Amino acid sequence: MRECEEQEQEQEQVLNIKALRAGLTSWGRYWAYQELGKGYASRSACDLLGEVQVCGSTIGHELSVPKHVAEFDRGIERLPFECLRAIRTHYICKGQWSLMGFDSQKSYLYWLRRGELLLL
Repeated sequence: MRECEEQEQEQEQVLNIKALRAGLTSWGRYWAYQELGKGYASRSACDLLGEVQVCGSTIGHELSVPKHVAEFDRGIERLPFECLRAIRTHYICKGQWSLMGFDSQKSYLYWLRRGELLLL
């Protein structure tokens, strides 16, 4: 009987980690797209000039973040710096750990897993 309860708890945790990783993937895609932005080649010069005339300034434009992304932001900003950096590396920067200042891949994976578990 006790073994069944433990197996159910493990299955729930696996489902939770899968849901968390799916949510973090969505969060990472959103922020990666925002960091890439809309390049010069993707918009016409007339469109850009019209935006300045209509809005007054393109710099002061505030970004409206989707609700699910904002929820992940709140959870992630409470994490220790190393966990935050590892999650950002994995989900936004596509796992380029050596460029993000980690000593080794083992260190990067440790902080990533720790951050994911703290978010559960």
